Amino acid sequence: MLKEERQRVDLEMVRSVITGEPGAWQRFYRKYHRLMLACVRRVYHKHGVMLSAEEQEDLLANVCLNFVKRDFQKLRLYDPERGHRLSSWVGLISANTAYDALRRRGPEQVSFDDPDGRMPVLSAKDATPFDDLYESERNDVLQRAIEHLSAADREFVHYYYRMRMEPKQIATRLGISVNTVYSRKNKVKAKLIQIGRRLLDGRSP
Repeated sequence: MLKEERQRVDLEMVRSVITGEPGAWQRFYRKYHRLMLACVRRVYHKHGVMLSAEEQEDLLANVCLNFVKRDFQKLRLYDPERGHRLSSWVGLISANTAYDALRRRGPEQVSFDDPDGRMPVLSAKDATPFDDLYESERNDVLQRAIEHLSAADREFVHYYYRMRMEPKQIATRLGISVNTVYSRKNKVKAKLIQIGRRLLDGRSP
């Protein structure tokens, strides 16, 4: 299917759901519910958390709720002009719903840092075409969130996450203590999560 035709089909489905066309939500759910569940499972599996069948059903219901609440706000935010398919947007919302649920489980049950304290990334092992789309969407939101940081925080992100400098090197470069580097990392990361969630919800950062 050509890109233009694919975008037209995706937009028609979104519009039919938003306008309340009879049977539109059922068609949307039938087409994407397996993708929603697969994304939820992937997030939990990545962090070593087992899901019961009941928990999977609850999370799937939460994903659906995130699509329909606030008059289908998240579906209204879908923009095919950004070059991604509706399936990648559905996957992104599903994954974020899973991450929200994991956060509510408490930090003692799941960590969002890699062993070296860097930003978490998806493993390339057993990657699928959807993984590339999801990663592209996530990186786009992350980049937009970084742009809303202060100049000092953007400089810290550059040194810590992009150049992957050691904390001692960053401390020397910025004239701060190593302990301050670690505390600042946590503060900047919290800011990025907050800004990213506001961007996904269509609110001003």
